[in-house]
Amino acid sequence: MIFEWTQVFRLIYTNGSRHDDRAQPWMGDSRGRWEGDTLIVDVANHNDKTWFDMAGNFHSDALHLVERYTMLDADTVQYEVTIEDPKVFTRPWKISMPLHRQRGVDRILEYHCQAEKEEANGDFEREPRTWYPGPNAPAPTLAFGPPVQRAQLWKAPDSVRRMADGKPDLNGFFEADGGGANYGLDAHPTSEGGLTPPGRGVISDPPDGRLPFQPWAREEREYRNTPVRGYDDPTAHCFPAGVPRSTYVPVPFQIVQSSDTVITLHERMSWRVIALSRTRHLPDNMRLWQGDSLGHWDGDTLVVETTNLNGKTWGSEVGDVFSHALHVIERFKPVDANTIQYEATITDPIVYTRPFTIAMPLKRLQSDLLEAACHEEDHDLPVLKRIRDQERAKSAPPPAPGR
Repeated sequence: MIFEWTQVFRLIYTNGSRHDDRAQPWMGDSRGRWEGDTLIVDVANHNDKTWFDMAGNFHSDALHLVERYTMLDADTVQYEVTIEDPKVFTRPWKISMPLHRQRGVDRILEYHCQAEKEEANGDFEREPRTWYPGPNAPAPTLAFGPPVQRAQLWKAPDSVRRMADGKPDLNGFFEADGGGANYGLDAHPTSEGGLTPPGRGVISDPPDGRLPFQPWAREEREYRNTPVRGYDDPTAHCFPAGVPRSTYVPVPFQIVQSSDTVITLHERMSWRVIALSRTRHLPDNMRLWQGDSLGHWDGDTLVVETTNLNGKTWGSEVGDVFSHALHVIERFKPVDANTIQYEATITDPIVYTRPFTIAMPLKRLQSDLLEAACHEEDHDLPVLKRIRDQERAKSAPPPAPGR
C-alpha cells in the first residue's frame, strides 16, 4: 500500500507469518488473511509517535488495530477498523468509511513536503545546470538520444517461479550486489580518510569502464566529492535516491508484482511504480524524484523505460551527475530462483558524451522489509551542513571597510 504523501508505504504480509517484534515502526507491523472476500489485517508493534488526526488524538505503543477491507463494487472498498489501546482508551472503538477508486488518473504521484520546504527556505539549493527548468524554459539542444532497443528474448530456467499469467515471479526481498556503486559507478579505491569504501566498478559499456563525462560535468563530479558538498547529496536529506540509484543503494528493497504493475518498496521509506499496462509517459512538465516508469516483457526479461525525472538526484554518494534529461532503460533478467541480473542503460546528453550501461546482480534475501525512519534518524545532516557553512565562511570575501 503506497501513499502520495512523502512517499511512505505499508507492507501487509498475507503469507501466514507472525508479527516481527524486533522494532516498533511508524506504520506498525501488518499481517493479513482472507476471510471470504474480505481482507482482514492485524496491525501491532506501533511506536507512540503518530496521531490519529490533526486535532491531536493520540495513542500509545500498546495500540492494536484490526482492519477489514471489503469490496462493495468494482470501485468501492468498505474500510472498517477496530482500535484498541488500553493505555489511552477505556474500551475498543471503531471507525468506518468507503474508499473510492480514482478514475481518470494515470498513476499515483509524489508529494515530498520536506523537499518543498527545504527548497523554499534555501536549505536544499537549486542546481540550474541539472534541475528541470520548468515548462516555459527553452528546450535544450540534445546531441544524441537513447540507443535503439532490440529484442533480446530470454527464457528463464525452470527454477524461476512463475505468476498465474506465465510471467516470471519477481516478488520478493532483494539487495543489489552493487560492488560499491553507491560510492561511485566506476572502479575506485577507498577514499582519502576512509570515508567511502572501494568499488569494483559496475560500468559494462563503454569497455574502459569509465563514465563518459562532458568536461563541465567531470569538474562538477570532482567538486561534489569534497567535504563542502556532502550536504548537497539529496539522500543526505532523506529524499528519494531516484533511478537507477534506488536499486544499488546498499539497503534491501521489496518487489511487489501483479499482472499490470510492479512496485519497489525501499527501506528508507520511498517507493517506485512500474506500469505494465500504460503505454504513454506523463506530460513532460510533470517531473518526479523517481521519474515515470513504463515496463514490458521481452521474453522473460522485464524491460523498464523511465523518463520525467526532475534532475535533483545524484548517481552516487560521491556525486555522479544526472540531469533532467536523464533517460533510463533497465532490464531485470531472472537467471535463477534467487538472482535477477540487473542492467541499466543511461542516456543523459546534458551531462555525458554518449550513453553508458551499468550491470550488477540482485540477490534474494530471506527476511522481511524493515522501516528506516530516515528523517528521525538523520544525525549526519547537521554535521554536513556545519562543514559546508564553515568552508563557505573561509572563502567569503571580507566585509567592506566601515561595516
